[in-house]
Amino acid sequence: MPLHQLVFLALLSASCGYAAIRGGAPERVSAAAQFGAVIFTWVFATIASWSSAPYSSVELGVAATDLTLFGVTVLLAVTSTRFWPILQASMLGCEVLGHLAKPLGPDILPKAYYVTVAFWGYPTVVLLAIATWRHRVRLKRYGVDYAWVWNLPRRYRNGWSVDELARPLSQN
Repeated sequence: MPLHQLVFLALLSASCGYAAIRGGAPERVSAAAQFGAVIFTWVFATIASWSSAPYSSVELGVAATDLTLFGVTVLLAVTSTRFWPILQASMLGCEVLGHLAKPLGPDILPKAYYVTVAFWGYPTVVLLAIATWRHRVRLKRYGVDYAWVWNLPRRYRNGWSVDELARPLSQN
């Protein structure tokens, strides 16, 4: 196994493990989705390597896995109270668009296609670790970190700031 794949697996394991143990619900959902996507990508890439020239055409299994992960992340961005899923969805959108490079430019080298698609895994994994750390900071600072938009208190939806929510209401 090449060194870059070992580095990625180490980053993935650390980030997903940290998110699974210390993260909120959105971080855990993303960790499970990313870990599952890596498993499926590995299976499809292994099948593709049996062919004479992997990544010489669009890898449909890998593209479907990336599109599914993109969809999960977009859904997470729409339903969670976090900002980071929007960033992660944009990175995964670039990865999905990378799969369009091959049919639009069939003369693209297979290695270039592979790097275009594989690159985006690194920043998304690092982003998950940072998001989990920020969740812990918010929990420590405010005592609560609402995960989903439907869990937000009505006062927040009516324009109160997070700092005002952290203070108890007066008993007058």
